[in-house]
Amino acid sequence: MLLAGAGVIAAAILWGRDGRLDGVTSLIAFAALAVLTALSVLWSIVPELSYIEAGRTLSYLVVFAAAIAGARLAPRAVPGVVGGILLGAMLPVAYSLASRIWPGSLAENELSNRIGAPFQYWNAVGTVAAISIPLALWLGSRRTGSVWLRALAYPAGGLSVLAILLTQSRGALAAAAAAALLWLAIVPLRLRSLPVVIVPSLAAGAVGAWALSKDPFSKSLQPLEAKEAVAGDFGLLVVLMTLLLFAAGLVINMGLARGLVSMRTRRRAGLVALAVACVVPLVAFTSVALSGRIDDRVSQLTSETEVAPDEGGDRVFASSSTRGKYWREAGRVFEDRPAVGVGAGAFAIGRLRHRTDAAVTAHAHGFVPQTLADLGIVGVIVTTVLLVAWLASALRATSLLPRRLPYALPKPEPEPRRDWDSDRMGLVALTLAALAFGLQSIIDWTWFVPGSAVLALVAAGYVAGRGPLTALPGPREPRRRPTRDRIAAAVGVGVAALAIAWAVWQPEASDRATGEALKLAEAGDFPDAVSKTEDAQDLNPLSPEPLLVRASIQTQAGDEAAAESTLEQAVLSFPGDPHTWYRLAAFQLGTQDQPTAALETVQGALYLDPFWNSARTLFLEARARERELATLEAQRQ
Repeated sequence: MLLAGAGVIAAAILWGRDGRLDGVTSLIAFAALAVLTALSVLWSIVPELSYIEAGRTLSYLVVFAAAIAGARLAPRAVPGVVGGILLGAMLPVAYSLASRIWPGSLAENELSNRIGAPFQYWNAVGTVAAISIPLALWLGSRRTGSVWLRALAYPAGGLSVLAILLTQSRGALAAAAAAALLWLAIVPLRLRSLPVVIVPSLAAGAVGAWALSKDPFSKSLQPLEAKEAVAGDFGLLVVLMTLLLFAAGLVINMGLARGLVSMRTRRRAGLVALAVACVVPLVAFTSVALSGRIDDRVSQLTSETEVAPDEGGDRVFASSSTRGKYWREAGRVFEDRPAVGVGAGAFAIGRLRHRTDAAVTAHAHGFVPQTLADLGIVGVIVTTVLLVAWLASALRATSLLPRRLPYALPKPEPEPRRDWDSDRMGLVALTLAALAFGLQSIIDWTWFVPGSAVLALVAAGYVAGRGPLTALPGPREPRRRPTRDRIAAAVGVGVAALAIAWAVWQPEASDRATGEALKLAEAGDFPDAVSKTEDAQDLNPLSPEPLLVRASIQTQAGDEAAAESTLEQAVLSFPGDPHTWYRLAAFQLGTQDQPTAALETVQGALYLDPFWNSARTLFLEARARERELATLEAQRQ
């Protein structure tokens, strides 16, 4: 991602158009977030995790910047960008559905009933499906383009809705619904948009209802034989749904093209659609409030003791969740260091001291609580500035800002009126795709999944860098030869990208060196194995893993003194990681037979993670061994 993004940025520097730099405020805010993430390594309780998150955020920054650069290179390529992101979203959606048509080949080891391939996480699949909804609405609603292409919007929407239902992702369903409602409220071509929403939803709902009535789609830990028993029928239904939706799309688009619906009817249908888009959320909220259940729903969502809802179709409409527990844990981690947090990605370890059971999670299941825990108030301020800056750029690009600001002194000249052409609709679709990802990220950790995050970043970056159509120059002039300054800047971007990519690669290189050390140890070559762990530590000095592997190899070689020294070094270098304390205590008990020392050491692991069963077991074993030795000593005396 870094190298490909840097290539696009360099191309924009060499051949991009002159003029206003749209999206520069958003880019600066994003860069500030990346810098803060990288600096958090200095105060992180787990520097290794913060380093990894710094690399991830830098790669996301480069992708976002590359999308802005792409908008400068090809400002009139909106349809191509929308189509490319839609294709990028549909590929994992199609793969996830195909994994249940051929479970033995594509999802043999999938234990959950909720489809998760190829990300191995169902909410990530639901997120890319939600991203595709506004893009499919653009494809099927526009006036231009081939009838055959517009008809493809119907099977694309149907497959996306079906994927959301089978992931049972309530966040993805809410994000997709919000994007569709916003589209109907913003874009006036509602008679063209309504069929793209209704027809695929009905078809996908029917197939989804059938699938969720079967155990492989509603109950976890189903054997492969059970999945294969319904795979053929499911595949047939998916194929039939796809073909019928494509045929329906052709018929509907041909009818619209021939003007079979009068203008008066179109206007009335548009008004009804607009009213529905505005009233449905209000009615849904009011019905819950009047039923006296809104407090219960909020309590279920935020409760620390609430359990996850039952699996199956009813799960989509349930409000209970375990997220409240993680959010409260994030709040306690935030209270430890409210200013700058415990370090990017360090919530996974910081929460261990505050958790109330043995539940395992690496994320706070929500961007806001995760940011509060990891980066504190400073992180929330930076991300808020980024959000506001991007929203301003998106409103400007889509011409949704008021054409005249009533309280501006002096009043600016109103912008020329913009018609709803394919480009403007495409920019709205890209904006809604990014918003769908953002809404899903409020209650999940899809930000950490590059496959879904990059789609949203490309959409958001292109919108931010695109600027309004009225500001575009005339027909494109022949490409000029780059100046020396542009060439130097492009070379600088390439060198910086290589340096950052090298830095991001170091944890992976360290892991590979550690793996080679273990292979050398298995072959009995202990000196070279120890040397290889030293190489791994040099590549990534922020990780305790090379030290722990070195101690294991030294123990295997019979050098207990060196192993003890290495484990003590790991504890002193990484005191916030309970695993270092545990490994030293296990060595003291199992290898040195020193239960008293092990009891003292394991208390460090239990302080950092009171509910760690392995540490608890080690504590009890050390206590029992200490009593046993005391009894033997008393018998000798």
